[in-house]
Amino acid sequence: MAKTTVTRFCSHICNSRNYKQKARNQKLAETKQVVQQIISHQIEELTALEFLSVKAAAKLLGASDKIVYTMIRSGRLKATNLSVRKTVINRADIDRLFELPEIADDRKPNSSNLSECCHMGEAQTIYNISEKALFEILKRNDVPKYRVGKFTYVLKAHLGKIFNPGGSHA
Repeated sequence: MAKTTVTRFCSHICNSRNYKQKARNQKLAETKQVVQQIISHQIEELTALEFLSVKAAAKLLGASDKIVYTMIRSGRLKATNLSVRKTVINRADIDRLFELPEIADDRKPNSSNLSECCHMGEAQTIYNISEKALFEILKRNDVPKYRVGKFTYVLKAHLGKIFNPGGSHA
């Protein structure tokens, strides 16, 4: 507590501590701003390159090297090994990670056209298949699934193409 209405602090020591804390905070803010500029400049340089190393790709994605290697192994990200210790990734492949996949059939289920769809439980019953097997088949054939409320729907036409390739659609 200040002893008078003119002073802000109780003593010279408290005043000095406050001054030093303000100076420290100001230096930290300046340093943080410089670091942010350096990082943004590095990212701008990375976006200008056509081919990136795994470390550069990880830095650009804001992820670790292990995550990038996992994405390469799983096939989500294409990469080329130039040698045992040098792997490069095309910048366009990284950009494709963030593109939304094109839906072959533009008819997305909603409350008005749910008659053209069936939810997963119905599909399991119709085709006499387990839940896991159904999801694996849909994943393998890149069949889009849609959530409406608490149910997941698939267009009957897509299921017909998979389970009855030459016959009539269910």
